[in-house]
Amino acid sequence: MEIYKSKIEKWLPHIAGLLLFLILPIFVFDRNNDRAIYWMYSYYYQLLFMIVAFYVNYLVIVPRFFFSKRIYFFAVIFIFAILLLAISQYFYDVLQFDNLRPDSNIIGRNVRPKSKYGFHPKLIDNFFLLILVLGFSSGMAIIQNLRKSETKQKEIEKARVDSELAFLKNQISPHFFFNSLNNIYALIAVDGDQAQKAVEKLSVLMRYLIYDSDNETVELQSEFDFTSKYIELMQQRLSSKVKLDVNIDNKLPDVKIPPLLFIPFVENAFKHGISYRENSFVSILLKTENSNVVFECKNSNPRAKVTEDKKGGVGIVNIKKRLDLIYGNSFQLKIENTTEEYLVRLIVPLELN
Repeated sequence: MEIYKSKIEKWLPHIAGLLLFLILPIFVFDRNNDRAIYWMYSYYYQLLFMIVAFYVNYLVIVPRFFFSKRIYFFAVIFIFAILLLAISQYFYDVLQFDNLRPDSNIIGRNVRPKSKYGFHPKLIDNFFLLILVLGFSSGMAIIQNLRKSETKQKEIEKARVDSELAFLKNQISPHFFFNSLNNIYALIAVDGDQAQKAVEKLSVLMRYLIYDSDNETVELQSEFDFTSKYIELMQQRLSSKVKLDVNIDNKLPDVKIPPLLFIPFVENAFKHGISYRENSFVSILLKTENSNVVFECKNSNPRAKVTEDKKGGVGIVNIKKRLDLIYGNSFQLKIENTTEEYLVRLIVPLELN
């Protein structure tokens, strides 16, 4: 359906232009006047060759020679113009158009004589009109080809970006699953009932990962709920030495955002920001503010820990790259790493450009 729509949009101006040129003589020439009828026939004869010139150049010469064999383009178009004029003069003489003139039998009528080379003066005039038509059709064909190439390049770029985004997003799932299983494994030895509940929560989260996050965008409420449930899952294994502060909005606008934007930072906070031997903290803020989503995650920075997973998983570089591919310059990401804490502040617009 989209292909047919594109073809209609492409050829509709051509059809409208041809119809305009075809019906123009009906309103210009007086059909009760013999001289006007002669000029109308002459007009249509000339128009026929101009249409042939336009579309042979538009559909054949420019596409075949201008972009790949430009050195031959001007030679081919010149030879084509001369050939078309020769054919036009031949049929002009065969059809004896001059004899159709109402004053053809009047002696001394005001008609320009043929040149010494046998060319009818009207065909000499037509040469300049033909050059104009060929130039116009060449321009149209070149512009259309450039637009087509630009559209194709955009499609290739979009496919590349989509592929890269899918790759970066798919890195999140195994990383998330690995961390969650580690958490549940630790719970099994401590509290079997809690571990069982954790498995149930994990199944809900995995359903979101498998089905919902595969879409280009998800409901803002769903993304916030997913983040909250993940925090609840991680909270089950925290000791009393870890202070957890969570502030996530409940009342949200009915909008959509790309999935899994915040979870990598939350994962890193729980993986690298807590200690079971000394006091530590994790603070998470997630809200909407002034047509933006504001995410802030702070965690303690134990000296024995590192702030980024060096062995694999979802690194900060990949997160930045995904944000850049999605939002371009319309997001803000601030990361501060000190000996006391690790801070991430991310602001993204509610509406994608």
